[in-house]
Amino acid sequence: MRIPTLPLALLLSSLVGVFGVAGCSENVGRSEESVGHAASAIQGGSNDTNAAHNFAVGVANRYGGVCSGTLIAPNLVLTARHCVVPPSADESVTCADKFAANVPASALFVTTEPNLYRAKSYYAATEIITPPETAFCGNDIALIILDKSVPAAEAQPAIPVVQFKLTDKRLSGSITAMGYGITNPSAEDSGQRRIRENIPLLCIPGSKDMDCSGDMARYSDDAAEFVTEGYVCSGDSGSGAFDQKSFEKGQPYVLGALSRGPQTKDRCLAAIYSRTDMHVKLIVDAGMKAAAEGKYAPLSWTVPEAPEAASDPEAAPACEGETCTSTDATDPAVPSTPTTTTTTSSGCSAAPGGFGSTSGSTALVGLAIASVFAARRRRRA
Repeated sequence: MRIPTLPLALLLSSLVGVFGVAGCSENVGRSEESVGHAASAIQGGSNDTNAAHNFAVGVANRYGGVCSGTLIAPNLVLTARHCVVPPSADESVTCADKFAANVPASALFVTTEPNLYRAKSYYAATEIITPPETAFCGNDIALIILDKSVPAAEAQPAIPVVQFKLTDKRLSGSITAMGYGITNPSAEDSGQRRIRENIPLLCIPGSKDMDCSGDMARYSDDAAEFVTEGYVCSGDSGSGAFDQKSFEKGQPYVLGALSRGPQTKDRCLAAIYSRTDMHVKLIVDAGMKAAAEGKYAPLSWTVPEAPEAASDPEAAPACEGETCTSTDATDPAVPSTPTTTTTTSSGCSAAPGGFGSTSGSTALVGLAIASVFAARRRRRA
């Protein structure tokens, strides 16, 4: 689908302007984490043009910003909630902050192509689904239903971790990150999909063996989030954290959507993700709805695992010498609150590039590591 109105060059120039103004250098020393910019790329990663990775998609918001996301069903994309709301002049957030109402679905578009700005086709959004809770921390997750299904020959969806917990030993303890963000906090090179593998998972709040305690608590102590080492920057917001082992096998599990993180003048630091396993009902209900609208059978991850598979530690394969996370019976229970669906008008969204302001990508804006984690946080736009 071609993007109507707003010439690409104009959109790109406005995007660069927005991201340049909100550079990390302006935030060094502030006690807050950057919410994120809409223009960024994986720090220290490499350009990714592998068609087998087309489940890692680019998301743009007509109201401002470039984000990333993950195709988890033929017509369903997982991303960050701050990617689907109007951009804010203030990137910094606290856990007391609330999300604004979503933009119209017609303001969003998605591409599977490796360069968001040069993409030849886009998929329009028809619905946006978000948690009923509006507090920022733990609820920075959204699902976008597309107007049509992405052909299997174009992209094979990733598998959201909703049938078991992030501490399950099927997961390797490290991730692959892919996104359309900038390569470092001072760069202006967003729009190209990039990849970096073998990023360590640092902590999971509430986990017996990997709890975000002590110094780790400065990143997040919300049970619906987890933390990895950095390397994702502004513009990567909404991108998936893909379990390394399953990624290498070509059937990647996606553990969460990138929410925010701190960064210094020249380096993106830790990355904070919203957990898929703590938003099971939201994601499964969206998967069922997307299947009904796309007229295909619901994918296997929408069905609970058999009791023996879910409870028997031996049902999961051994980690074969890799560092594994262990199943933890004390992990927080999955929230039972109902989901909220926002249905909006369908249509093409804005062209890739600057949609005015940063609307949700990688949410890690620059803060000095010593003082950044205390009070406020920034989204990785």
